[in-house]
Amino acid sequence: MNALATLLETGVRPNRLPDTAWLEAFLARPDRPGEPILLGLGEVWGRTPAALVDALGAAPDAAHGYQLSMYGLPRLRSVLRGYIRDTHRIGTFEGAFEVAVSWTGTRLAMRDYAELLRDSGYRDRPLAVVAGPSWDYAGVLEPLGFRMAYLDVSRDGRWEPTAASVDAFASGLSESPGLVVLNAQHNPTGRSWSREAVRALVALAAEHRAAILVDDAYYGFDDPGEEPVSSVREILARPDAQDLTWLAVRSLGKQFNCNGWALGALTGPPPLLDTLVNRYRARHSFNTGGVLQDAMARWLEDRPAVEEYLRTERAAYRVRRRTVIDRLAGAGVPSDAVISGPAGPYVLLPVPDAFRSGSRADYLERCAVRAGVLMSDAWPADRPLRPGARGGHHVRMFIGREPATLAEACDRLRSAGLLAGGDSDGRG
Repeated sequence: MNALATLLETGVRPNRLPDTAWLEAFLARPDRPGEPILLGLGEVWGRTPAALVDALGAAPDAAHGYQLSMYGLPRLRSVLRGYIRDTHRIGTFEGAFEVAVSWTGTRLAMRDYAELLRDSGYRDRPLAVVAGPSWDYAGVLEPLGFRMAYLDVSRDGRWEPTAASVDAFASGLSESPGLVVLNAQHNPTGRSWSREAVRALVALAAEHRAAILVDDAYYGFDDPGEEPVSSVREILARPDAQDLTWLAVRSLGKQFNCNGWALGALTGPPPLLDTLVNRYRARHSFNTGGVLQDAMARWLEDRPAVEEYLRTERAAYRVRRRTVIDRLAGAGVPSDAVISGPAGPYVLLPVPDAFRSGSRADYLERCAVRAGVLMSDAWPADRPLRPGARGGHHVRMFIGREPATLAEACDRLRSAGLLAGGDSDGRG
């Protein structure tokens, strides 16, 4: 609550998120069951690596000014290129890819890429293929003229695409797609897609000469012992890789709990990346944040410390995930209705039957105001699957809190009658 208090605004409308109004309504309750538990936006405070924070004080004077290279601070770009090369195991493809630093967040980088595609002739094929439920790609792509076609991963109960489901989906398309989005460590399901599914989606793009956007926000997030599929590697390993148009974005903020730094990696074919960073990104941003970039470079240079930090985080998330699943099962929530996986910091909760006739926002508001548990829609924008689709009956819980806090959140929802199944399936 101490961290939250510094972020609450007074005197003006802080934003247009309904979460803010729900939070204020909960805090105004004299009988509230405790402090609010924020499990919505996927943000944490206090777990940024100490060595990364300490490195902020070591920045040279030049880091405080505008930077010269639109590829990012050279020290960070160099170490980041090696980090991407090694973690994606793409060292045998040197010359086929280049890496740049994104210092404005990956969302804006996606928008720049979509604008580049629009100007490169893809406006004539504006269909974008996305596996849904999904992150808000539509919020980035639709304003630039793209239309969305969703591959419903919930339809067969697997909650992840397969080569067969991709082929079946492709056969039903009435037009050629211009963009295929890959999110193999999937938000919001947390499922880690199979190599065959990723290859099928890349093949779909290649067949239609569609561009590819790889969203690697949670690449390398998998449980200990899991080997994540690298969409970047699958693209580069194709014999026709040189003919493909693609960009991969990877968040450093999600990996190292510093989302507010807005740092990430952009990986793509060298000519495309040159155009993207030196023409499109230069339209709206100078290269800033040199102090943050310098600190991230110093941190990434200590690879053993980085790997140990990530091992610890992965192990902790496995415990948190198990805590939520077990607590929900103890409250009578059907285990097969809870969607989770090793590749993301989320669990999908089924919406109780009593709320399914209305909007998911009604349920989320009740959870926030009555129980003080703030979660989010499985789709972060109001662009759901077809009415009645299974993907429409879940909300997303962020599990990046301590196990005791997660257990309390589940208990509060149960006490308020806001969990599906058992004696909790009601409006409370």
